[in-house]
Amino acid sequence: MLSHTPIQPSETRIQALCFQWHWNTFPAYRGLLHTHNNNSHNAIKGALNKALGIVKGVSDLEYFFAGKSYFIELKNLVGYQTPEQKQFQKLVESQGGAYQIVRSLEEFQHLIESIHQQCSHNP
Repeated sequence: MLSHTPIQPSETRIQALCFQWHWNTFPAYRGLLHTHNNNSHNAIKGALNKALGIVKGVSDLEYFFAGKSYFIELKNLVGYQTPEQKQFQKLVESQGGAYQIVRSLEEFQHLIESIHQQCSHNP
């Protein structure tokens, strides 16, 4: 019997779609949206990354816009935060920072558009 559960895009695919959309839609803001490369391919690279400041649980993306950083964690519809990601979110929010979980390109587009709209109303 065939399952009718739709196949979920990977979090990597969602992140790539979001980044490419932003890159192409807002060329003047290229570089303000960037990734935190906190995934290592092996133990040696992991140890080096840790020594260089890579921190487990940090959000997938950071968007710096109008003097504020927005931390964005990408998840598909069935994805969930790790304990380290939850701790990072608490840390960011305890400092008055913005943290958002995004599960689709459409959610990301809405988030970016609302950030831009909010900032245009608060010069």
